[in-house]
Amino acid sequence: MEKWAELNLSKNFTSFKRELQPLCDSLPQILHFEGRIMGLLEKYISEQDLESLEPLLDLLTAFAHDLGVRFEKHYPRALSLITQIASRKQDAAVIEWTFACLAFLFKYLSKLLVPDLRPTYDLLVPLLGKARAPAHITRSAAEALSFLVKKAAAPANREKALTPFIQHVRDDFEFSRDNRNLEQYYHGLMTMFAEAVKGQGNGIHSAGPDIVKSLLRSVPNDQCISIEPINWSEIVYGVLINLVHHSTSETFTLIPEAIADAANSDELLAQFPLRSILYIRCLGTVSGVRKGTRIVDWQLVLRTLLQCLGPISKDAKSLDTVESTAIWQQLLVNIAIVWQLVPMDILIPYITEFTGILTREPLMGWFIPFCSYFSDLDSTRFRSVFLKSFQK
Repeated sequence: MEKWAELNLSKNFTSFKRELQPLCDSLPQILHFEGRIMGLLEKYISEQDLESLEPLLDLLTAFAHDLGVRFEKHYPRALSLITQIASRKQDAAVIEWTFACLAFLFKYLSKLLVPDLRPTYDLLVPLLGKARAPAHITRSAAEALSFLVKKAAAPANREKALTPFIQHVRDDFEFSRDNRNLEQYYHGLMTMFAEAVKGQGNGIHSAGPDIVKSLLRSVPNDQCISIEPINWSEIVYGVLINLVHHSTSETFTLIPEAIADAANSDELLAQFPLRSILYIRCLGTVSGVRKGTRIVDWQLVLRTLLQCLGPISKDAKSLDTVESTAIWQQLLVNIAIVWQLVPMDILIPYITEFTGILTREPLMGWFIPFCSYFSDLDSTRFRSVFLKSFQK
């Protein structure tokens, strides 16, 4: 307060200082008058006076820091103030002050917020694109929330905090299908989860693979082979694409391993074999983006691909219920992408098993179109790998 009293002489802040000064001479006073102090902060911040916003927002974070756990009861009002500022057209400096304040609130209160992120999410969701907002506001809100998602994915919080939060976000997104801002909301969620998985530099955060696995487990069965352009599964694929562009071949290795682990441990595959198409498409995505330059362990990719084809090849009736366009786009195109990019010396031991699956029911009817597509992708590799099976 003393610092800003010297730095800011605006009319609005001077009035605020005059009312606040008698209430904050010591920490016992601050604790005693916390309700009145929060009321004054709320009153003057809500006026959104450009010349006094920076010190007022800084004092709000200092107040949260001083109160610690006692600030919890004032937290919804503080978030509401930040949302009001961010949802209006503002100067770049105001946006910077606002999200700096939000970031510090999250930092100081993370232990209180992380066990249940849903109330915080519900207060901030208009800024994530659910309501009309500029793209830079959506991105800033997504990056701020990603800090809490990282904390929720820590081993101590993962089961109780991360899984319920992802399910809550998924349900809210599904309920927003008729929202005209759905595409912006979709990009906001994609950014939030991608930023949560990223680490420093081009790295992946230590909790990143667990966030990816939780996202994969959250995809509903009916969306594992859906051709809708915007749905929850597309958010998951978008996160993977973002991570491919962000990382290097050395740092990205954790992501294919996370996909393989999720496929190995997915208990829903027994009841719904087509769910394995979700993992095949993930493998096709991480292989195809940047032409496979991020993949180091191709053996893991091929083993997982063949393992995912197993449930489909053993269930002759499952593909009969699915549109042919979906089978082609989600299953066969992604298989072809992986097979085109795998180094030939790694591919050879898997050829017999793979062609065996493709030339038997229920995929046998797709083998000739698959060969045609693969020949267009890489005619030389088609002749060396599939020509004999194709002729036969």
